[in-house]
Formats: sequence, structure tokens, C-alpha cells
Amino acid sequence: MNILLIQILFFCLIPIGIFILVKAIQILIKTFNGKILLEIPYLHKGGQFCVTKAGYFSVWQKGQMFKQTPIDKFKLHIYEKSTNEEIKLNSSFLRPQTNNFSTGRMEFYRFYASVGNYEIEFREGSNVSKLESLIGAMLPLQPADLSKYFIEIRQSQPQIITLLAIPMVLIGLFGAVGGLVMGLIADQIFI
Repeated sequence: MNILLIQILFFCLIPIGIFILVKAIQILIKTFNGKILLEIPYLHKGGQFCVTKAGYFSVWQKGQMFKQTPIDKFKLHIYEKSTNEEIKLNSSFLRPQTNNFSTGRMEFYRFYASVGNYEIEFREGSNVSKLESLIGAMLPLQPADLSKYFIEIRQSQPQIITLLAIPMVLIGLFGAVGGLVMGLIADQIFI
């Protein structure tokens, strides 16, 4: 096989790798920046939101960094208002987090909801396991200012798509960088 043809094939991997990398980054960005349907202060003890398009949604806590949040002091319940049917909340597997060094956000539930009006309530209980609660109690953090602690409901995507984005980033990087390197040294390898 002609060495020039081999170099061209390796160089063709560069735009393919860049395309895969860009798509993977877009998927990861959607994990953190879904449209906000509801943001309520914890002190309100509940709120209402409307779902106009069925899909996956996530529940995030938002508060001051390096403060002890009241996540172990309440249990979330979400109901469809017309049927009073409770929505099953699934614990977030990866628990994505983001911060800007003064406030931070962490996802802790995901759920699927059809079109309708929903109500969220904070009741007695805990949103974390006993082990997480014990670890949180052992950390020497000041309690958070509850007026600056919020619960957000955001549009989301299935977690499997987020999990697939991680290997896509690696494949995209390997394709772009590997295609460039192999294209440059192909004449030395395939002599």
C-alpha cells in the first residue's frame, strides 16, 4: 500500500475524532445545564412546576460551598397534581456536581415525568443514606445559610447517554491526536 495513502487515512481520523469529541462535550454539557423548571428556596418547603414535554428530569441542590447542607433533614416527594400520583425518584448514579467557588450544585435524584402539573414537597426524613449522613456529621463544616439553599428541578437526559459520553471523549481524543501523530510518523513505521 502506498505510504501517502496510509498518511491520508490517518489524517482523515483527525476531523472524525474532533467531531466525536465535540458531540461528547455537548452531551456532557447537557448533563449540567438543563433548562430550569423550578428553583425554590428550602425555606418554602415546596413548590409547583409544569412539564410541557415528557422526558427525564433531575433534582439538584444548590447552596454555598464548604457549608453543611440540610440534605439529611428532609425527604423529597413529587406528585402529579391531577391524579395525586407520586413520582418515583431514582438516586443519581454519578451525582454530577458543578461550582463557581462560592456556590455549588449537585444532582441527587432523577425521574421521568409525562406532561402535566407537578408539586414538590419537603417532608420529615432524609435524602441520603445513613453512611452519608454519618460522614456529613463528622465533617467540621458550618451549617449553610438556609435562605441561600435551593432545590432545582431541571430538564435532563437518560444517564446511559451521559455514561456513553465519557468513552466518546476518549475515542474523540484518540482519533484526533492519534490520527495526527500516526499520520506524521507513518512513513517511518510503514517502510
